[in-house]
Amino acid sequence: MIGYVDVKTSPVFFYAQKTSRFTTLNSVIPFDLLRLNLGNAMNTSGIFVTPTPGKYFFSYSGLSHANLLGRVELQMWTAATDWVKIGQAFGSVSVQTFSLQANLKLAKGDQIRLLLAEGGIEDDANHYTNFVGQLLEEDIIQ
Repeated sequence: MIGYVDVKTSPVFFYAQKTSRFTTLNSVIPFDLLRLNLGNAMNTSGIFVTPTPGKYFFSYSGLSHANLLGRVELQMWTAATDWVKIGQAFGSVSVQTFSLQANLKLAKGDQIRLLLAEGGIEDDANHYTNFVGQLLEEDIIQ
């Protein structure tokens, strides 16, 4: 019997933030700050590459631009599929917070990104845009 006692995994989690407005449509949202990046799976270009297979949690929160509707998509790329939308978050034309969360089973090498699909996201030194991810449970049997 295989159990979970004394099974060690390599930690994978990140916390990324922006420090400026972003309005480039159909583009991956880049991040200025990586506050935490254990496992080195996230980079400032905005792409998370799965270092180890398992179940992951991702959460995004942001602030829509004052004059533009904000729509952000969480997308996934795998060896079997091109970029597919997992979920999306909307903000109104006025400044409004919006968020999305997802639990995903990922294989090694799968990629996750946030794409600005519409409008813009507001940010400055107050860090309204936050993206976090973490490995919840590693797949130890392949």
